[in-house]
Amino acid sequence: MAYGVIVCTKCRQHAQIIEIGSSKTTRCQKCNSKLQLRRMRVFFSSDDLQEAISVRTQIQAQIAESGRTPKMKDTGFGNGMQDFGNEIDEKSACLIDNRKARRKKKANEIILGILIENSNQMGIEDLKEKALKMDIGKEQFEDCIKKLKDTRELYSPSNDVIRIV
Repeated sequence: MAYGVIVCTKCRQHAQIIEIGSSKTTRCQKCNSKLQLRRMRVFFSSDDLQEAISVRTQIQAQIAESGRTPKMKDTGFGNGMQDFGNEIDEKSACLIDNRKARRKKKANEIILGILIENSNQMGIEDLKEKALKMDIGKEQFEDCIKKLKDTRELYSPSNDVIRIV
């Protein structure tokens, strides 16, 4: 039986061991999100459960220490290995990456952030201008404003002003 180590894609705070090929879905043990295994990145796989446990422990420690999810390395054993002490071998260590993982903010989070910075109220054109500077497209901006109004997070007290409820 092969074991794999994955990290939850929803909370990004929990590494867990799965049996590869035994099921199509699993649940995160921390946030209880349903995870599609075919879409998950397997950070490490092995037929030895103890080896998988060791790697999972190292990945979980790295997540707890840095607050971010590790990424797989594209390189071989000799390039850019981390020092994990004597607890983990070269084969395991090369699969853990220390690059900074950034979660891209959603357009609605950016728009709400801009409004919060400006006393929860702003002119629609000024808001659009700032949003465009933060890499939000014109169509995406319009769609996002419409959705935020539909969910009653924003409203327009007049035609040219947007305000947070």
